[in-house]
Amino acid sequence: MIDAKPLRADARRNRDAIIAAARSVFEHDEQLRFDDFAARAGVGVGTLYRHFPTREALAAAVYRGEVVALCEQARDSSGPAAESLDAFLRAFVDYVVEHAALARTLATVVDPATQAEGGNELERTLAELMGRAAADGAIRDDVTPASVMIALHGIGGATDRPEWVAEARAVAALIIRGLKVD
Repeated sequence: MIDAKPLRADARRNRDAIIAAARSVFEHDEQLRFDDFAARAGVGVGTLYRHFPTREALAAAVYRGEVVALCEQARDSSGPAAESLDAFLRAFVDYVVEHAALARTLATVVDPATQAEGGNELERTLAELMGRAAADGAIRDDVTPASVMIALHGIGGATDRPEWVAEARAVAALIIRGLKVD
């Protein structure tokens, strides 16, 4: 999930501005012509197309950025492994709760291969955190990251339930309690 070649500083700023504008548009489920993303970002249409030839490519960049930010936040934690895992699980759920509209929009635009790549990155991060916490003896070592990911994906799939926010947070707490060693 890393760009192939480094960009000049001005090109990086333009790219970041386009992604930030697109994130806001997708977050608010605005209906915008693709060329209008350029104006929203304060760049020319040619700059938009140079970085993102299609709406799908732009949505994929927004999605990748969201996944990378969540994973980097988890990896940057300097606390004990169990606390880092706890924080990641709660942050994941909080992210899904706070950005449900963005997630729904991206799910309809981002191709399945990119979504799978993001899911794999999230699972690798979870596996690292769980591995460290298990090595410290803080959590059970018989639960796989894939099992936890299934539960986390279920949270995103239940947004139509009337009490889903409270239930989503309860599921995160349940996962955390279930992983702990007595």
